[in-house]
Amino acid sequence: MLYHDRSEDYRPLFWISGRPIYVNTLILILHVLTFAALAVVMSFAQMGALNALSLGNYEVVHFGQVWRLVTYIAFPPTSGWDAINFIFAMGFLFYFGRQVEEFVGRRTYINLYAALVLVPSLLYCLLGLAAGLWGEGWIGGYGTIFGIFIAFATIYPGVEISIWFVNLSAKYWAFALLATLSLVNIALRDWISLGSLCCDAAIGYAGMRLIGAGYGLTWVTEWIEDRQAQRLAHKHQIKVIKDAKVTESIDEILEKISKHGVGSLSAGERTALERARANLLKRDQG
Repeated sequence: MLYHDRSEDYRPLFWISGRPIYVNTLILILHVLTFAALAVVMSFAQMGALNALSLGNYEVVHFGQVWRLVTYIAFPPTSGWDAINFIFAMGFLFYFGRQVEEFVGRRTYINLYAALVLVPSLLYCLLGLAAGLWGEGWIGGYGTIFGIFIAFATIYPGVEISIWFVNLSAKYWAFALLATLSLVNIALRDWISLGSLCCDAAIGYAGMRLIGAGYGLTWVTEWIEDRQAQRLAHKHQIKVIKDAKVTESIDEILEKISKHGVGSLSAGERTALERARANLLKRDQG
């Protein structure tokens, strides 16, 4: 089992026969049910069912078929390879999605998954409006699942993962999978899928960094705050003095986690804890 900084917001949506159903569990169940339903419907409607669910930006913009912005993440049961890929995707979602939800909590996980689904599809529609690029629709939530894995790798970059009997840390698996999948899309000249893949990877990474996971994107907020402080100082002719040393006590932060959970930490405390962890990792590697 991994060590978890469990969020205080990590709680089930509801219970079934005494078993908790979390957000990630519900998402996985819905994917499985959709896969099974599509298999039955396609036996009668052939490819018509998939065409109605796939993401086509022309259909969304010109015909108002907004459900396509979400339904495109359904996995298509069209071949044996699709079934195998579906099993791998659900395995990734079951394990890595559960770890991410446990760390960030229910609300943040819902926001993350919604962003992974909607941002690429909305950008695809904007691409059609702005540049007139009306591509063929695509279906399959592989990019969304990959974004969840990137979020996991951002939270636990040094955790070793065995995939296909190869042991690598999560961050190296993230790099390897992103590079491999990108090369496949480049070879197929599938620029839309490539853009969606990179978009989901960026959302998974930036989403975790912005809440303080990983090493945090604190340099972004610090830069913005510094700029604002400099403008105010220049306006009011005030000299800004910055304390370069972080004064947070790691022992106090760890004690706070043990009493109130990781969700009680402020952004500054999360940053101090992540910096301390990064320094320990560098010392061990050295």
